[in-house]
Amino acid sequence: MGDPSYLRFIAASCSTIPINWDRVPEATKKALLDNYGYDWENHTTKPLPETVADLAKWFDESKFFGYFEAPIVKVLMDISEFGLQGAAPTCGSIAQVGPRFYMTYLDEVWFFLFAPGTRDCVSGNGGKIRSRDEDYDEEKWAAEETAIAKEFDVKLEKEVSRGMAYLVGHIEKLGGWEASTAQSSLEFAQYAKAIMGLSGEHPMHRALISSMFSIWRLAIIRILPELLTILVGYTNLLTKRGTRYHSTERNCNCICK
Repeated sequence: MGDPSYLRFIAASCSTIPINWDRVPEATKKALLDNYGYDWENHTTKPLPETVADLAKWFDESKFFGYFEAPIVKVLMDISEFGLQGAAPTCGSIAQVGPRFYMTYLDEVWFFLFAPGTRDCVSGNGGKIRSRDEDYDEEKWAAEETAIAKEFDVKLEKEVSRGMAYLVGHIEKLGGWEASTAQSSLEFAQYAKAIMGLSGEHPMHRALISSMFSIWRLAIIRILPELLTILVGYTNLLTKRGTRYHSTERNCNCICK
């Protein structure tokens, strides 16, 4: 159970960047394979992905964003530090723009940005997706979400090249979207796991649960207008169908008479 993430865009300039698995710790490779490496169709373990694009495809339609537990965050940071080769910034840039990919999760577009040769990865979200209504078309929505990702990626590339990714830990923003460092995600995951291991009566456990309910309450308030829009649209659709049904029924009765 849980909401999956859907892969929408991989920046072409970095999609073929290879991952040097020889330099990645064995424990990291095992953790990745244990979580995402099983081929359910052929009932075998998949070979390690050769490129960043191949890796991103492993996360497609899986529980990825929203489920950043410590093991997977460590995997991503290890791949960034050991598996990707750092390079000097190009002329006019302060920092190298690392490979990244974009996915949709819940009602927003999300991104994950590697920092080759370091553990300074960044993830973020923004680009709110409009409500899916009765006219929902999967291909149409995928195209719109991809367009959002592509438009933001232009801004992200400029911001990262200016060194703005180094400030994410302080301002929690990148290119106007919400953002956080992989290190902060790792620390929060470790903190949450430690707190959840305490008894239900422990003050810190109760404080964490209370904060989680507050986040959920804010999320519900945030999406409530969209839910109401969907409900109204669905009600109108049913009303139209009902009107057509009764109109047809009256016409039939007139003919029969």
